[in-house]
Amino acid sequence: MSQSAAALTAIATLAGCDSIDSAFDAGPTRGVAIADGFFGSVAGDDPRAVLTARSTLARGGAAADAAVAYFFMAAVSYPSTSSLAAGGVCMNYDEGDNHAQLLDFRNAPVPSANAFVTRPTSVPGAVRGMFALHARSGALLWQDLISPAERAARFGIPVSRALSRDLQLVGDALLVDEAARQIFGSPQGGVLPEGANLVQLDLGGMLSLIRTRGAGDFYVGVGARQFSEAVASIGVPLTFDDLRNYAPHWSDTYQTTVSQKIYGAEATVHVPGSGFDSGASFLASFEMLRDHGDLVVARESGVADHLIAEVALRTAVARTMNPGLVPDSALISTLLTSYSPNRATPLFELPAPPSILLESPATSSIVAVDAYGNAVSCVFTMNNLFGNGLVAPGTGVLLAAAPGENRGDGLSLLPMIAVNETSREVLFAGAVSGGIVSGPIMASVVAEVVETSASLEQAVERPRVFHPGDPDVVVVEPTVGEGVVAELVARGHEVRVAPELGRVNAILCPDGLRNGGESCVVSTDPRAFGLAAGG
Repeated sequence: MSQSAAALTAIATLAGCDSIDSAFDAGPTRGVAIADGFFGSVAGDDPRAVLTARSTLARGGAAADAAVAYFFMAAVSYPSTSSLAAGGVCMNYDEGDNHAQLLDFRNAPVPSANAFVTRPTSVPGAVRGMFALHARSGALLWQDLISPAERAARFGIPVSRALSRDLQLVGDALLVDEAARQIFGSPQGGVLPEGANLVQLDLGGMLSLIRTRGAGDFYVGVGARQFSEAVASIGVPLTFDDLRNYAPHWSDTYQTTVSQKIYGAEATVHVPGSGFDSGASFLASFEMLRDHGDLVVARESGVADHLIAEVALRTAVARTMNPGLVPDSALISTLLTSYSPNRATPLFELPAPPSILLESPATSSIVAVDAYGNAVSCVFTMNNLFGNGLVAPGTGVLLAAAPGENRGDGLSLLPMIAVNETSREVLFAGAVSGGIVSGPIMASVVAEVVETSASLEQAVERPRVFHPGDPDVVVVEPTVGEGVVAELVARGHEVRVAPELGRVNAILCPDGLRNGGESCVVSTDPRAFGLAAGG
């Protein structure tokens, strides 16, 4: 498949999806919980995991504890994106040291893998990642964060709407694997329906080892031996040494500052730094939206969607000209020189061809803040919906897919946190799923909140547009309306429709988290519930 032909698939393709209309149907349902009285807030993809995280905050847990508890419960209740074999990233702001850092625990390639393995896997990262996050900023005992997930696995939980939608999407293809069929297959045939009892005794045993022996057991102990031998028994190379040698790492962030009416103070926005496309993509999109003009005027004149699409196109060009790095002001000016509010920019007028990332959008996220002033934002991935579709026998662990050699798996994961570092106040925490749409989509949401009078809910719910760069089309959600489509077509854009373009979990604290936690507003994406985005 050529780069041009593959580009739309790269926006959102899941296993078995080969068109833009089918690709975006794959996303999970999300839940949101707002803590009363203020002991914290959490928004995330899986309702049961959200409730577990909320309970963790209510027991005096920190934001890091909530994120850890969320992940392990999601590994039971939402394994299509969050199994124990998943990878991901977390942005962590610790009020005590007034510092935000990125924790990188993306899946690592298996050194011993070869081209003859039909369904290769990758080295799990999330279990050690969660331990690193807890060690840095946790307040509760590690064992207490794993127990709810272990109980859920042993005694069973109802299949959520989120998991049911993903199961229906992959259908019988998931049941080819015997171990997967034992977990996800229905006695009546096909996959388990919504509400069916999901029991995972083997996974409960693995969680018991992680609870009692620590995360290290999954990489160097009894659990590691059991897991690596189970994987080897189905012909997938992943050795004990591969597990033992894996380590997550902390890194510094890319940053920009915003000063505007809603926050009421200058905030430092932290996004993933070197080694990621997401941070550079977000900052490039945000700077172009902010530098080019007034979004209020653009909305009133009917060119805002055209502007946002043109900015997304130029973000793909910036990726070519300055790969992995934040464009400077000179490059931003160069990119915007050819912009016109009256017409679509032909690709030949741009300073370079757009660069495309082929990356699965099958990701999920959690955002949590606590009463102590800390914030955590995480995005998890299996590099494909349900990973590679294989369960390691006797462990209950669904394996992650191998990072693609020609894809950018993990590069588009985008957690972000905005902090007034003078007063040590978290003002915003957010995360977005959806692969390469992540940077421009989050930038458009933040720009709406920063530059206009839109509420967080309005910014998240607004129907979205996106330009992948190549092919030269504008992708819109169905609810943008005929008027927007007509305006885009009149300006020379070819328009295609996708069911959805990314999902955003976000928490906005306009009075600051530490001293004004009651002001925090939590927004989850209506797309998560299968609802149409409002205009």
